[in-house]
Amino acid sequence: MTKKVRFYSGVEIDKDGNRHTWSANAWRDFMNSCKAKSQAFEIRGRKIAGKCELCSSPSVYYLHLTKNRELSDWPEAGDESGSVSNLATRRDQTGITSILEYTYLLPVSGTPYIALLRSSSGPMPSIIADWMSMKSDMSASGSSFELQPVLRNNARKKLDKALGVKSLEVRFEGKPNPDSASEIERAAAEASSSIDEIDYANMSVEFHISMGRPTIVGHSTEALRKQALSILANNNVSANPLKNLIQGGWITKLRAKTIQRKSDSDKTIVEPVDFIKEQLTEDVDFGSMKDDEMTPEIILSGMMDAVGKFRKRADEYN
Repeated sequence: MTKKVRFYSGVEIDKDGNRHTWSANAWRDFMNSCKAKSQAFEIRGRKIAGKCELCSSPSVYYLHLTKNRELSDWPEAGDESGSVSNLATRRDQTGITSILEYTYLLPVSGTPYIALLRSSSGPMPSIIADWMSMKSDMSASGSSFELQPVLRNNARKKLDKALGVKSLEVRFEGKPNPDSASEIERAAAEASSSIDEIDYANMSVEFHISMGRPTIVGHSTEALRKQALSILANNNVSANPLKNLIQGGWITKLRAKTIQRKSDSDKTIVEPVDFIKEQLTEDVDFGSMKDDEMTPEIILSGMMDAVGKFRKRADEYN
């Protein structure tokens, strides 16, 4: 069973809009603060619970977050007699009171990065960031939090050092988030608001915003750069979207033309970035057979394998 493990850094944005990347120590302190008990917050109408837990083999602490699956979305199940029925109608018989979609976060020790693995509808990075912000009461100081995907050196440097972005291409597939921090995704949600829920899986919304041919740096080009950062932080960017998912949209295109200062010159040049191609992920086999249960031991062993591969590629992202 091959699944994709993604890597992120944590970015805290203070009340003045300054961005501060979390260190390895900051991740350790946060994980320690989550060990006492599970805490649940309602985020975008869904209950998200989280706790730092210890896996015995491998012996690692990880952050375990869950999201309740709505009763109307429970799957069907078959029994030994061949009878098939919806699990929701068999709650008394089975003793199952809830179905939870999960996400696991595993800090990459000694680095500012974390590995992330989610079930098909588990809490997405933007939801996790909101949960972490609420857990740490960041709003009291006017701060907020984002999870930023780890990009290859060239892509990250182009975005961080850009004087601005002159054009942005983005495609949403599935249901865009109407409460996203990204103005562009909110616009996509508004544009698709008349679509029936049942058709979201086959729907895509694409935007192409361009400042034209000139490379003039100003408020608009900086606003587009911030939009690129926001979209990266608030979505599950994927080259292979799960188009059958109704809950939550996927980004299948995210390209920007960045404005860069030419070396040893006051002139500027345009350099393109394709964020889908440049995001660092690791494909990992979880379990030895397709019928293996996804226990914490199997999940964490696979994530540790992904972390090992990620460390070997340090020259691509440091």
